[in-house]
Amino acid sequence: MKQHFSGVLNGFVGLVLALQVMYPVHDASAMTASAQDVHEIADICMYSQRVLKDYALIGMKVTYHDPAADLIKNTKVIDQYITNLKNHHLKKRLDDEIHELEGLWKKVKPKLLANPTQKHMPQLRREVEIFSHRCEKLAEDLAEDSKIEGEHNMVLIAELGMNSQRLAALYMMKAWGVADDNYYEEVQKIVDEYEKIYRTLMKASDKFVSPEIKTKLKSTQKHFQAFEFMATSESGRFVPTMVEKNSSKIFHEIRKLLKLEQELIE
Repeated sequence: MKQHFSGVLNGFVGLVLALQVMYPVHDASAMTASAQDVHEIADICMYSQRVLKDYALIGMKVTYHDPAADLIKNTKVIDQYITNLKNHHLKKRLDDEIHELEGLWKKVKPKLLANPTQKHMPQLRREVEIFSHRCEKLAEDLAEDSKIEGEHNMVLIAELGMNSQRLAALYMMKAWGVADDNYYEEVQKIVDEYEKIYRTLMKASDKFVSPEIKTKLKSTQKHFQAFEFMATSESGRFVPTMVEKNSSKIFHEIRKLLKLEQELIE
């Protein structure tokens, strides 16, 4: 009798496990991504390229805006945002992505905070690019999970900010003498992507990208075009301080736009 009961119990447990694999049970405690979650990951994406730019500025001994202090402060911002996202207990697949992003960040952060060298800059940029692309993917996934209509536009606005900082970082590498031979091709690719996203946002319904946001986007676009002119110049003369001033202005304006967009769609 005991053996029969044990056999039935084992069979039942096996059936339950099989059904869980075939039909996963929804985690009732998992939270749906919020607009704040998307805002925070969007900020991480922008900051990821900004810290790379700071690294190059420190290496070139440019002190405008105190890049050394900015680098420390900005890495702490990324740390806090990642902690926030981990503590929000989202769906497992999103939590997995967050932990993967955290793992990438733990590898790159010490290198960013180390003494900058021209030798290590190209490899560091490759690692930051991997982190940024994973960040973009997570931002899209969080926006989709939020089920908030128009949330994708917040991701697009953040991508404008990220590309402006990516262009600044690439420019600083060129000024420092460590850019790849295909520098101008990379610059053009970033510019084309920025322009494409800008046009998409300007064509979006006013319901999801308000006239106020569009007006501010036009202003930001003018700053980017001035920045683009400097980045594409083949004169051989570099103005890192001016580019830092311009790219920082764009960065802070985009962050204000993210806040306006969050308020609009929530």
